[in-house]
Amino acid sequence: MAGRFLPQRDVDLITRVSRELLGDKQNSKDGLINQEVVIYKPSLQESSVNMYGEAAGGKKVYKNGVQMAALVTAEDFDFNTDEFGPDANQTATFSFLRQSFIDASMVLEIGDLIDWNYGYFEVGSINENQLVGGMFDQNLSVVANTFLIRKSSVQIERVRSI
Repeated sequence: MAGRFLPQRDVDLITRVSRELLGDKQNSKDGLINQEVVIYKPSLQESSVNMYGEAAGGKKVYKNGVQMAALVTAEDFDFNTDEFGPDANQTATFSFLRQSFIDASMVLEIGDLIDWNYGYFEVGSINENQLVGGMFDQNLSVVANTFLIRKSSVQIERVRSI
């Protein structure tokens, strides 16, 4: 629903231009940014849990991935070395168009994995506060703050494109 000073056609124009910039598969593959990530959701039925309700052995099983266009901002790697060897740490921010999740019938949640740049990033927090015209029902983006996790703790299936 558009407001008095921001008609629906303006909201549609903002969404269409944003999709073209990102290179979203729904409109075109020739976007200016053209970064694609794969989002994996945990499969609660297939993951075994211990008596504390945590994934047994730290191993979660994930559902098929969904490929989406995103704007990625990644920090530099930080390496820690201890008695077990080097360990890489990195944080990244992934920005998505909210309409892409609506089209895919999907909701991004804390604990989901994002596959990008040969690494897996776990979603730690989500912000959905970029409102078009200040109207709460015209939310434009979903921003996920993530951190790099070890590949050894991931059991991933194949990718599903939308």
